[in-house]
Amino acid sequence: MDPLLMVDHFVMTEPTFEPHLHAGISAVTAMFEDSVGEFLNRDTLGHSIALKAGDLYWLAAARGAAHEERPATGARTHALQIFVNLPAHLKKEPARSLLVRAEDMPVLQGRGHRVRVLLGRSGTAVGAGGTPEETTMLDGVLGAAGRFSHGLVEGHQAWIYAVSGRLAAHCRGEACLLEKGSATTVAAGPGADIVLESGAPAHFVLIAAKPIREPFVKHGPLVMSTAADVQRTLAGYAEGRFGRIPA
Repeated sequence: MDPLLMVDHFVMTEPTFEPHLHAGISAVTAMFEDSVGEFLNRDTLGHSIALKAGDLYWLAAARGAAHEERPATGARTHALQIFVNLPAHLKKEPARSLLVRAEDMPVLQGRGHRVRVLLGRSGTAVGAGGTPEETTMLDGVLGAAGRFSHGLVEGHQAWIYAVSGRLAAHCRGEACLLEKGSATTVAAGPGADIVLESGAPAHFVLIAAKPIREPFVKHGPLVMSTAADVQRTLAGYAEGRFGRIPA
């Protein structure tokens, strides 16, 4: 999955986590279009943002940032939480973020498919940029006898997830059948077409980026180059060096 560290597919209707620290990674929230109400995001960058159905928020925590995410009263949040590793030379940079609203995301629509381009490029559609490393993220629906093709950039690795339904992924002469809740990867190499097909309606997410291939030390939501970096980050958080979450 490199550079992905974790992907959590969740539905949340009540506050679940206390405010918490991230470092050395990007914490990404990708809201699905069937979410209801607002998902409230507050962080030590001073932001207080109400995410809505289809939105994306990318928090590049880098040397350290804390946030709190919770549904507004009566909301039902259906989303992915994605932890994306950062290369060593970016782990000590200041934290920053990227907000992409659903209405600003281009949509590729054709016979048997509708695909939102949250980040990067697919075919003729160019989505948002500005992530620490070049990343493509697609949120797509295939209809009955649906088909969609994405050109994987040379040197990039892809992660493909079946949110619902069943679909087949084809690339470089190989095929993989994905049931709901399962995922597969396409290794980095020469540029290639990833073809997704379904016999019945299916929902998928595709994320592609260049693998980092560096050693790291993981301490919960902190992923640093060394154990000493982890300890320095925890000490800095305890001393309040990363700012405050807005009231």
